[in-house]
Amino acid sequence: MKPKYILSKLLTGDATPAAFAAPSGGTITRAALENAMPDRPVSMARAQAQLALALIVFVIAAAVPYSWLIAHFAYPGILQASAVEILTKFHAGGSSLVFAWLVFGVSALLFIPVALGFERLFALSGLKPNGSALMGTASALLQAIGLLRWVLVVPALASSYVAADSASATREAIAVVFDAVHRYGGMVLGEFLGQLLLAAWTGLAGLQMMRANLVPRWLAVLGCLTLPLWVLGQSKLLHGVLPAIPPFDLIPLAFMAWELWLVAIAVVLLARAWRAQA
Repeated sequence: MKPKYILSKLLTGDATPAAFAAPSGGTITRAALENAMPDRPVSMARAQAQLALALIVFVIAAAVPYSWLIAHFAYPGILQASAVEILTKFHAGGSSLVFAWLVFGVSALLFIPVALGFERLFALSGLKPNGSALMGTASALLQAIGLLRWVLVVPALASSYVAADSASATREAIAVVFDAVHRYGGMVLGEFLGQLLLAAWTGLAGLQMMRANLVPRWLAVLGCLTLPLWVLGQSKLLHGVLPAIPPFDLIPLAFMAWELWLVAIAVVLLARAWRAQA
């Protein structure tokens, strides 16, 4: 019997004697099975530990620059200010501010191995993909694009805007360009689409966690409870173009609750991996 055939039967949970009958009608011996099949509990424990580490690294990498930007750039409230105020304050922040945005942007990309790590655990649990990995990866890329505008686009605009020899017409043009980049790169791609895709990942991954029993059911449900925060939080963006929509400033709360949820998952995964290998 081929090892791939054996592996497919065990990963789907079909461990009955009939399941190990070879397609030709013969049966496989126990010795052959043990030689062909890796130690699944050890593989699961290793995957759990690796994902827990990826979760912790991601949360720390995102929280540190985010906290720094709150203290030194009045983030995220500064995003609602005028182009003149943002560009002037950004230029005054110097290279340390640009570096903080670089770290923040790269931290978004660290969510890709997290999304793929969850997908690996779901596969080891015998679940078929439900699109969560795609949603998580797309969200990470879009949010990174939005954040990295502060590293690759805004510095040049800010320098030109505050230059002493810049004419008023030049400054007005720069402000228009900044506003376009700010709205499209930040609001449309990074915030609106990136955050909605992140909410979709949270819901889909939460359902998979419950099906696979990767974490306690109540913990998986807690993640799903953040979904209204993500959705209602988009009202603040839409309020600018549709004043009839009341704005709800919920995105900071959504991120905080979501990151705490990820930390709790990491703790559970580490505990289960330790018990499996003990």
